[in-house]
Amino acid sequence: MIQTESDALDLIAACGENETSNLLIHAENLPEAFYDLRTGFAGAILLKFSNYRLRVAAILDPVKSSRGRFGEMALETNRGNQFRIFPDVESAETWLLHP
Repeated sequence: MIQTESDALDLIAACGENETSNLLIHAENLPEAFYDLRTGFAGAILLKFSNYRLRVAAILDPVKSSRGRFGEMALETNRGNQFRIFPDVESAETWLLHP
C-alpha cells in the first residue's frame, strides 16, 4: 500500500535494486487520497516517480478514475510516456514492455 511519500521511495528503491524502470500499481495499493487532487498526494507521488524516471502503469477502475479533477489529470497523463492509467493488467504490461 502506498500511503506516504516514503512508501513511494521504497518502491523506487526496489525498482533500482531490480534494475527496472517500470512499475505496475494496482488500485488496491492506492488510498482514497490519491484520487482527491486537493490532497496533493497523487502529485507528490507521481513527481517522485518522474524524478527517478520510472514509467508507471496504474490499473484503476475506469469509473473512479474518470471523475472530477482526477479524471482531467488522467486524460492529460495518458498522453505522456511516464504515467498511464489502464483498465486491465494486459494493456498495462503491453505499454510497459513496449515503449
